[in-house]
Amino acid sequence: MNKVFIFLAAIILISSCTATRYVEPLEKNKQAVGFNFGGALIEYSGLTIPIPLTAVSYARGLSDNLTVFGSLHLTSMYYKNFQTDLGVTYKLLEQNKYIPALSVTPSVNFIKHKGEGNSNLWPSIDLNGYWNYGKKNHYFYAGIMNWFELSKTRAHNEPSLRRVVWNPQVGHVFKLGTFQLATELKFLAPYEKTDFIFIPYKGIFGSNGATGVFINLSKTF
Repeated sequence: MNKVFIFLAAIILISSCTATRYVEPLEKNKQAVGFNFGGALIEYSGLTIPIPLTAVSYARGLSDNLTVFGSLHLTSMYYKNFQTDLGVTYKLLEQNKYIPALSVTPSVNFIKHKGEGNSNLWPSIDLNGYWNYGKKNHYFYAGIMNWFELSKTRAHNEPSLRRVVWNPQVGHVFKLGTFQLATELKFLAPYEKTDFIFIPYKGIFGSNGATGVFINLSKTF
């Protein structure tokens, strides 16, 4: 199997393994800080665990339909890399009974490798439908993240094999006063074969792609 393809498939899964920041926009002038934990499932010492990726985030509602956010990836920082994702969430449609509200989230993920001095930038765009329920407006959501590879070449000047990576996702958000607890399953590149990759990915679809598990706790003020 081509080593470049193996490397590329591994990087596709790791790089696109980011939790959804915001599905429902904050109210105008509301702010939020959050802590995120989780990543793609892997086999480790006989157990299936998520890669322990962590990040902190901040968001502000510019209007009732538009929220801007940014994050700092702590695990990357521990390994001497600077990584952030910046974006906005915009509500396209209101919920109409069983027809979900619809939001779109364009963002960019940037990483600078301190050891090598090089950097990478990956745009992405999420489209999510979500259903509020109950007096506190908890919500379920389902959607898809589309992640874009801008570089025409990868390692050893080999051509990029994937220019667009799509990752379906489902999740739920509990609203607990000023706190929100979000859980998410993300199906990372479910069309990619991963049984030959050096990282022992695990997933619902067997050797196709990987499954990401995320937990996010945020506080609004």
